[in-house]
Order: sequence, then C-alpha cells, then structure tokens
Amino acid sequence: MSFENTNPAGAKARIEDDPDVVVVDVRTVEEFDEGHVPAAYNVPFAFKGPFGMQPNPDFAAAMARLFASDAKLVLV
Repeated sequence: MSFENTNPAGAKARIEDDPDVVVVDVRTVEEFDEGHVPAAYNVPFAFKGPFGMQPNPDFAAAMARLFASDAKLVLV
C-alpha cells in the first residue's frame, strides 16, 4: 500500500485524471450531508459524542469491507 499527502488542488487533479479513483469523505455524516464531492462514499473517521469527537471504532473494518486493498482512494 502506498499513499501520498496532497493539497485540495492535487486531490482534484487526481480525481479528474483517473477514472478509477474513488473519493471517500471521512467527515461526519452531518458534514457530509451539508455537501460533498459527487459520488463520494461517506465513511466517518469520527463521530460527535457527548465528550467531543470520538474515533469511529468500525472505520478500518468499513474501509476493508467497501474497498479492495488495491483500490485507488482519495480521502477528503
């Protein structure tokens, strides 16, 4: 598995240049519902809880269930 960090312009270019890229929005459901990249999946990395943001304990399992290990993903 490889990864790279990029800025928003780099992510946009990657999405536009490669039709195999899948966009995964890791924001909360509420943030996703306010607006998101068309056709993006929503897999929240964290949830709002009574004591602030709490990690999503199912994040890794959801990612593994939804995407092949060699999938080209852009997480936003």
